[in-house]
Amino acid sequence: MTAAAGEGPARGRGWSWRGRSWRGRVPALVLGAAVVGGAALLAAGGLEGALTYYETPTEASASPASGGHPVRLGGLVVVGSVQRHGSTVSFTLTDGANDVHVVSGSALPATFRGGQGAVVQGHMAGDRGGEHVFRADSVVVRHSNEYQPPGAAQ
Repeated sequence: MTAAAGEGPARGRGWSWRGRSWRGRVPALVLGAAVVGGAALLAAGGLEGALTYYETPTEASASPASGGHPVRLGGLVVVGSVQRHGSTVSFTLTDGANDVHVVSGSALPATFRGGQGAVVQGHMAGDRGGEHVFRADSVVVRHSNEYQPPGAAQ
């Protein structure tokens, strides 16, 4: 069955925007925009808890009060600063400009050592003789993305 001239598509051939006024298109466009906007909000809300940010020792020194909220602090462990006192470990993190003394009672990763990058989570506990003290609840070691087989790193 074919359509008569000027009557639009024949039945069974699908629907077309042709021949529809803007009045018929606006609700569909508004609904489409609402669906896309809702999906974007859901995606952004899902990413909120997945992103991890950390401060540098310079940023932490500029605003030492964390307001009791957990803070992530990242930097390099100063070589020779790691000291073990029973189950407590203390070390110094630096970003090259400022240092923060870190005290942790949690277990450290096996790859933790001076000169290695680390991210600690906890809160600023105050000053110790002009040096900021950070109480860490957890310690994570950062590492290079380049693989080297054992014995090749010389």
